[in-house]
Amino acid sequence: MDWLLYSVAFLFLAGFVAIIYIRIKYPFWSFMDANHSYDWFLRQPNKPISVKPCRNKYVDRTQVKTGDQTDPAAVASTVASLLQRHLIPSDKILYECEAKHIEARTNTQISLHTHPLMDKPSGTIISYPVRISSKGEPLLVANYISHIAAEDDAVTRKLIATHIYNVHDKTPDKPAFLLKKDVGRCAGLRPLIPFTTTLFYIAERPKPMNTRNAATLVQVYKDNWHLIQDAIDRLDGLVVTIDIGSIQTRVKAGILFVYALMYRGTTIAVYFIEDALMLYEQVADHGGKTLRLLAIALATPSIASVQAATPSIANVPNTPPMDSIIYDGFCQCLAKIIKQNADYKMLLVDGIGANQMICKSLIEDKQMMRLTTTTGAYYFVNWAYRNVWESEKVFILV
Repeated sequence: MDWLLYSVAFLFLAGFVAIIYIRIKYPFWSFMDANHSYDWFLRQPNKPISVKPCRNKYVDRTQVKTGDQTDPAAVASTVASLLQRHLIPSDKILYECEAKHIEARTNTQISLHTHPLMDKPSGTIISYPVRISSKGEPLLVANYISHIAAEDDAVTRKLIATHIYNVHDKTPDKPAFLLKKDVGRCAGLRPLIPFTTTLFYIAERPKPMNTRNAATLVQVYKDNWHLIQDAIDRLDGLVVTIDIGSIQTRVKAGILFVYALMYRGTTIAVYFIEDALMLYEQVADHGGKTLRLLAIALATPSIASVQAATPSIANVPNTPPMDSIIYDGFCQCLAKIIKQNADYKMLLVDGIGANQMICKSLIEDKQMMRLTTTTGAYYFVNWAYRNVWESEKVFILV
């Protein structure tokens, strides 16, 4: 029996040491209900990790308040100011956010952190609902954490933990949270979608190809919103989107541009490009206002299937390959946007879904100059999953 007691004691000690090691190595995320790199396989997938809000040492409901603002306009102004100061930790990049840009993001939950002895908030975090679907799985409505800005890491941790606790408490029917880390990885977490982001300098207004493909570009606005929903409904893979009402609000606010590439009444692709509200003062001797290619909804999941779905395009003499037609449509989008505001000189492209094809073409295009490439990832918080999605099989519009 001695060997049995020794074995139990050894296992207990090893487990205790492992817990201490994990707490030290991952001082924040090890306390959160997330898919940790060391225990994700123990969880039952496609279910909330915690049904009720889970309190930990980072939850501070005294210093962090969520929602219930009596003056939304004043809150939007405060949030914009905090984002300007703290969202991007670089003195070479300005975040040009205004109150109207916050107000254009509908159904938001906003948290503000305030120190006990200070009147003005020192940090903020924003989330809003998104719809997540994939073939064979029920629709999931999750809270997407879009912005986190704080004066230091301690405040950031309080904001994330308390915001998730408060929002989960207010909306128990939406226990899942989706988080994007633009640069780097969240230590100790298993990513849902790894991706790369490439920054380009637009040397001059893009000149679309002079082709005979008979495809036309149409701006989506006012009376043709159905083109968006039709394109999204045809997507396969993992699809993450805001609702059509939120898209309309952003388009009307001038921070989102949507164009549809059409051929004889058939939608080939829908482009979603946003004003990133970032001003690069100097990156490799280049700078300017920034656009971001959010997503492209192709008519069908692959270029080959788009070609097959619209054979009349392929039958036109001297018609370029379908990927060239899609890229030409994107260049037309940029040309139209830059014609209205020539200050747009920088372009960010997340390498997700059909964006990867555009990114490859941009690298080969002499009109564009690749400056930097970074790695990032999306993560689920309080929602268990097993599979890491390949970035080319994902559509994200948030």
